Amino acid sequence: MIWQIFVQGLGLIAWILLVISYWKEDINKILLFQLFSGLFYAVHYFLLGATEGLLIIVFELMRDFSYYKTNWDKYIFAGSIPIYIIMGIFSFDGLISLFPSFASVIDGFTLVFQKRIAIIGAIISCSLWLVYDFISGSYVGFATEIIMIISNYLAFVFDDKEKVN
Repeated sequence: MIWQIFVQGLGLIAWILLVISYWKEDINKILLFQLFSGLFYAVHYFLLGATEGLLIIVFELMRDFSYYKTNWDKYIFAGSIPIYIIMGIFSFDGLISLFPSFASVIDGFTLVFQKRIAIIGAIISCSLWLVYDFISGSYVGFATEIIMIISNYLAFVFDDKEKVN
């Protein structure tokens, strides 16, 4: 019981750092908080034995840092696809274990498009992570994905209403 609280607590710290990052004004502070968030999530997934989640989180830290440091988003995304495939092959443990890879490909792909497509991609991506988190025992991750799905859905709906008015 204590171990489970500790592991979920690491996920909670990761989530709090992620939330705080979005309130920062300076991009370097955003990046710093998201880096630490990713590190806590990586340890969280490692302790849960959720290999695919761990690999994806670590790779996304590197991918997103590359997005930040360059203007080559589409090339970085294209180059990341073979890495997702390789990670999926080496960590394959049933269809659900591939959900983080699918989610990251969808998320990475839609981020290079307009806002509405990015929001739809985020909803799909979060839904895949939601299932993976529940199955792998990341209950904080599961709750986070529910919040993210609702948030993105509301952003989509209200963005649509703003265009009508």
